Amino acid sequence: MIRKLSGPVMLTALLTLPAQADTLLGLTAGVDLWDMDSSGSFADTSEMQSFDLGSERTAVLSLALEHPLPLVPNFKIRTNDLSSSADETLAETFSYSGVDFPAGAEVTVDFDIQNTDFVLYYELLDNDTVSFDLGLNVKYLDGKIRVENTGLSAQESFTGYVPMLYGAIQLGIPSTRLSLYGDLNLLSVGDHTLQDYQAGVAFGLVENLAVDIKLRGGYRRISLELEDLDGIYTDWTFDGMFLGLEADF
Repeated sequence: MIRKLSGPVMLTALLTLPAQADTLLGLTAGVDLWDMDSSGSFADTSEMQSFDLGSERTAVLSLALEHPLPLVPNFKIRTNDLSSSADETLAETFSYSGVDFPAGAEVTVDFDIQNTDFVLYYELLDNDTVSFDLGLNVKYLDGKIRVENTGLSAQESFTGYVPMLYGAIQLGIPSTRLSLYGDLNLLSVGDHTLQDYQAGVAFGLVENLAVDIKLRGGYRRISLELEDLDGIYTDWTFDGMFLGLEADF
């Protein structure tokens, strides 16, 4: 049986569609400018050499999709370039990829890494005061490390998917547009230890039914302690302050 809807009922249904759509499907996009310092040690053996490659500014892009389907995790992707380069004077002889660079030589070190996070997570809490997510981050690392000196050149590459525990929290400050947030990605298996975490504060610039836009800033740190990943050993850190925008549709 087909029932006819009165004009007021139809109007009410149409007006509530945007709110219902927002609860059914959520899309969050973010972009941050990260002032990243890159330093640590690496080699193709356990005898590593220390380097400080200084600071680089890099963009961090993220996109998250949330839905109400039970048991199906939400999805987030975050990607950024971890590349850095600098000239260093060797304090001692450095053997890398079968090439011996003598002590006192000035070498150019190129640390070229692409980092992409594929996150599957569940919202355990989600309200105006507290939100808490827990899940799995599959971090993809694709990198190469090159060392050059006049007449000498050596390069090693590595790539791999690394599963990491993922957790994120956001705390709203009552009666303000401010919130505190952070996330942690962690793996410690055997001789490999990877950490990727950030913490910061966000301020709501725009808040309406169509879109919420936040200005956010904080600190992020990535550390890679790798033992023989495709023949590469590292104890490397990327860290620094960031500033960006987030839009929640």
